[in-house]
Amino acid sequence: MENKLANFMFEGVGVPQFKKYLDLASLRHKLISGNVANASTPGYRASDIDFQEEFARATARTNHVSGVTTDSNHIALGQHRDRAPDVDEVKIKEGDMNSVNIDEEISEMAQNELLFSVGARLLQKKFDGLRKVITSK
Repeated sequence: MENKLANFMFEGVGVPQFKKYLDLASLRHKLISGNVANASTPGYRASDIDFQEEFARATARTNHVSGVTTDSNHIALGQHRDRAPDVDEVKIKEGDMNSVNIDEEISEMAQNELLFSVGARLLQKKFDGLRKVITSK
């Protein structure tokens, strides 16, 4: 009984989607931070993810066909939500030391920080609402 109630309370209000959202924003922040840290490393290839596409895939909001896994040992196929995010690497242009554009990276980091903050704040509001419902008389 407790598991059904907990599942309803948390899954019903979208907590798993917020978790996926925050996990992807955190991964993207790590990638961008790595790019900034390696801005002067010769031959370094900047990497990033398409946040919107990966979030849509992780929450199964996609038009793409995905394979069905019937066993935990199966490999996820296509746009399956359990597949790890695709990390894109930027090619190094001729004459450049690496593919990091520090101005773009800092801009992307600021945007990603806003996305994470909004997601965390919305999740906090969800829990505040649950707390009100539980404690109200």
